[in-house]
Amino acid sequence: MTSQLFDHHIHSDRSDGTVSLEDRAKTVAIRPHGVSDHYPWRDKLPNEDAVKRYIDDATKLGLRVGIEYDLGVAPPLSRATRDALQYVIGAIHNLAVDGELIRYDDAGAFVKGRLKEFPRRDRFADPILQRKILERTLAVVAEGIERDRIDILGHPTFSALQALGDPEQVYPEEWQLRLIDLCVTSGTAIEVNESYGVPHREFLVRAAAAGALFSVGTDTHFSLKPLDKTDAMIADAGLDRARFLAGSRMTASPG
Repeated sequence: MTSQLFDHHIHSDRSDGTVSLEDRAKTVAIRPHGVSDHYPWRDKLPNEDAVKRYIDDATKLGLRVGIEYDLGVAPPLSRATRDALQYVIGAIHNLAVDGELIRYDDAGAFVKGRLKEFPRRDRFADPILQRKILERTLAVVAEGIERDRIDILGHPTFSALQALGDPEQVYPEEWQLRLIDLCVTSGTAIEVNESYGVPHREFLVRAAAAGALFSVGTDTHFSLKPLDKTDAMIADAGLDRARFLAGSRMTASPG
C-alpha cells in the first residue's frame, strides 16, 4: 500500500494550509510525511529569512521539511538554505505567456470539483495558446531544474489545459516525453499528486519506462487525507515502489 510511502507534499498554516506545524508533527505517527509550504507566500513566507525560521520551527518538531517552490515566480534560494531543506518541490501555479500572467486558479477548482464548469474553456481550447503554454511550461521547468535545483516536480501536468479533458489530447506524447526527459536527465522526481489526480496513466507508464524517479504528494491543505487515488494510480501504471523518494533528495546539491 502507498500508505507507507512518504508523503512529501503537505501544507501547514505557515502558508495556505489550515493545520499548524505542531499538529502536523502529530500525524506522522499515522503515516510518514513532511511539510512543504508555498514559497513565496504573502506575509507568512515572503522571503528567505522567513524560510529559515520555518525550517527551524518544523525541524524542532521532528518534521521533515521541504518547500513548494513557485516556479517562474519565486526568487532563488541561497545554497545554504536550499541544502537545509530535505527536498524542494517545484510547481507551476500560473504562467507568463506573451507578457500576460495566466492563472490556474479556476482550472484547479474545476479539477478538484469545487466548480461545476470551467469558465474559460473556450479560451484555452485555442490551439495556438495551447502550444505557447506547453512550450513555456517546459522552459520554466528547465529553469527550475538548472537554476533552482528542484528535487521534485509537483503536480507535473496540472495546468489550465488539464481542465479541458483528455490529457492524451491536450498533452501530446512528444511533449510528455520532453518533460519526462528533463526530469530523468536531472534526477528530478515526478510527483504522483492525489489532489489533482496527475499525471495520467500513460504519462506515468512512459516515465517509468524512461527510468524516472517518483514521489507521493497528497497536496493537502487540511487534515491528513488518505491516498486512495494515489494507490490506484501507482497500481494501474505498475510503478516500482523502490523508485519513490522517502523524505529526502536522492543526491547532494552540486557544487
